[in-house]
Amino acid sequence: MNHETIIILDFGSQYTQLIARRVREQGVYCEIHPFHLSADAIAAKRPMGVILSGGPSSVTDEDAPRVEEGFYQKLNVPILGICYGMQLVAVDLGGAIRTSL
Repeated sequence: MNHETIIILDFGSQYTQLIARRVREQGVYCEIHPFHLSADAIAAKRPMGVILSGGPSSVTDEDAPRVEEGFYQKLNVPILGICYGMQLVAVDLGGAIRTSL
């Protein structure tokens, strides 16, 4: 079966299932996987894109969950970060996260 696929990496968000539901409502097949799924395993699934979900952690935490080294370079697909996922992308690509005043 040939179909478009979106991979959602779950960082512990209470909304991950809702995100998947909304993607599926658009007629797009998607799979939810734990955040530590390797870029090679994702690439093997040939997704059209990857969504990094939110989660309860802060990227400033020492033990915060992360994607593997070289994750962004290994995948040649659009990546959407939501909440924690967006902060992770920003920090991993050289940005800074700070608390608002």
